Amino acid sequence: MTTNLIRRIDEAVLMTDRGEYLQALTAFLEIYGTEDSPPLNSAKAAAGLSYFGLCLALVQKKYKAAADLCKRAMDLEFYNGDHYANLARVYMLVGNRKKAVETADAGLKIAPENDLLMKLRSELGVRSRPTVPFLDRSHPINVSLGQAKHAKKQGERVKRKR
Repeated sequence: MTTNLIRRIDEAVLMTDRGEYLQALTAFLEIYGTEDSPPLNSAKAAAGLSYFGLCLALVQKKYKAAADLCKRAMDLEFYNGDHYANLARVYMLVGNRKKAVETADAGLKIAPENDLLMKLRSELGVRSRPTVPFLDRSHPINVSLGQAKHAKKQGERVKRKR
């Protein structure tokens, strides 16, 4: 892999970190070609894959391809916490909070000092116990009681702000 290509991957990752997702996606598409078959002949190429996936999810809403790219990056660099964070963010975009939490927790086991993962995990928060603990979380009774409890908390917050 040439030094120029490594530099371009680094620049695209920096664009992603700055929130310039469209520009980063364009750069990744120039580097890797398509989301279907990016070349993987070095660890540095793998480093850009999860960022490529995140940009793909944010810009083009191609969530399956995005998750696949993040997982490929994790397979190649399992020790890199950023890949776990990017996959968790893709899961959050899809609305799958449970998988996002599982992915962030798995990443923190491997890279407990990763700032991005720690920030993401704190943003995800901790779910409270189901209202009726012996019933499944998705049981209609737990769902309706949980929604009522949440609405009450929101109402109390509004009253405090006044």
